[in-house]
Amino acid sequence: MQDLIKQTAEHLISAKHVVALTGAGISVESGIPPFRGEGGLWEKYDPMEFAHIDSFMKNPAKVWKIFMSDMKKMLITAKPNDAHLGLVRLEALGILQTVITQNVDGLHQAAGSKDVIEFHGNFAWLRCIGC
Repeated sequence: MQDLIKQTAEHLISAKHVVALTGAGISVESGIPPFRGEGGLWEKYDPMEFAHIDSFMKNPAKVWKIFMSDMKKMLITAKPNDAHLGLVRLEALGILQTVITQNVDGLHQAAGSKDVIEFHGNFAWLRCIGC
């Protein structure tokens, strides 16, 4: 295991441009369950009923309640964990340039990451789909 860690560190140091790709797994220790897998949100909610644009267009109040009420409680109390902070440290060392995440929780920025691309947007802001 130590050899693998050393080898990974050497690759990171010698790389020209390092990007971290993150998803739900990085925020599990912050109290935000993943969408898929054991204990995931899709065990509780049908993704075709709550996470599809057609479902939202058909019944926005229903989808809005789940994502804006139930999930809000989790997201506003979550704090960055060691994984988020580790990426910030790699950025401070000049090794990591960018984080690309599927997460909407804003924990990378809360931890201090400067260059974060939020592939699915952010829970903190909304955009009118008609605009």
